[in-house]
Amino acid sequence: MILPVNENTTLVFNEANHAAALFAVVDTNRPHLSRFLPWVPYMLSVADMERYLVKCENLNREGLDTSFNIFHQGEIVGRIGLSYINRSNKSANIGYWLAEKAQGKGIIINAAKQLLGLGFEQLDLNRIEIKAATTNERSKAIPEKLGFSFEGILREAEWVNNELLDLRLYALLRSDWTKE
Repeated sequence: MILPVNENTTLVFNEANHAAALFAVVDTNRPHLSRFLPWVPYMLSVADMERYLVKCENLNREGLDTSFNIFHQGEIVGRIGLSYINRSNKSANIGYWLAEKAQGKGIIINAAKQLLGLGFEQLDLNRIEIKAATTNERSKAIPEKLGFSFEGILREAEWVNNELLDLRLYALLRSDWTKE
């Protein structure tokens, strides 16, 4: 599946054949990504990325995850997806990461809008959450710009770089969502 975002950006459904390119992005952006993402230190090879992508494919088949590789101007620059899909509660979480050089171009905002449409219209979700470290200004700006409601702080909720980070919890309900 390919979701066009705009003339420069597309979301390509999780594909294991993107492992080498994705690993190169992670490896090049290791200091940038590892500030807030706990998995970066464990992503040490293309084989690690392949295993991760296969796991994502399995989660997708089980209906628990729908993840995409982000292509901007023909180059892979990150990932975004709906994870922790809970069909009985009609909820999910949006997670994302982006190469440092691709930031500040509206890529994640526009990609997240596509995922909101997918989640609310096709997956029949009612609630979509985003969690962002309290110190991650760029990441917490995403839900704020998208009209998510801030619901509180999850204290010491994620182990990253040998410390527990507080996370800001945001949520958007289908009734709050406006298509643009």
